[in-house]
Amino acid sequence: MKTRTPWETAIICAAIVIVIGVVAPVGNGKWVVPVAVASVAGLVIALGYQYLAIKKRAQIELTSGEQYRQLAEEYRRLSDLAITVQEHVDLKLGELSAQLDHQREQMASMHKILKDVE
Repeated sequence: MKTRTPWETAIICAAIVIVIGVVAPVGNGKWVVPVAVASVAGLVIALGYQYLAIKKRAQIELTSGEQYRQLAEEYRRLSDLAITVQEHVDLKLGELSAQLDHQREQMASMHKILKDVE
């Protein structure tokens, strides 16, 4: 069974309200307002149900579908790439730190030599 779109449901409910409005004056008119209110309430309930059903279906398709798997795989790839980049940055920082320590030692030794020469 094919589910109706919200637009189709709205058209059906509007048609029912119009038919009731046309047929109601034939009777004594005491039941026109309650039937019209019930029809509008039915329209609101039907549209609300259709909205919730479509929203739930979209969530299920997103989480269980291929699109979700692709997004998850892309996230894993990007996180692996970020980890690799961080490791390279850590290595470069270690090398720079070692070079800076070496330069400090040389400066200290040159400073000591210059003081001795004075």
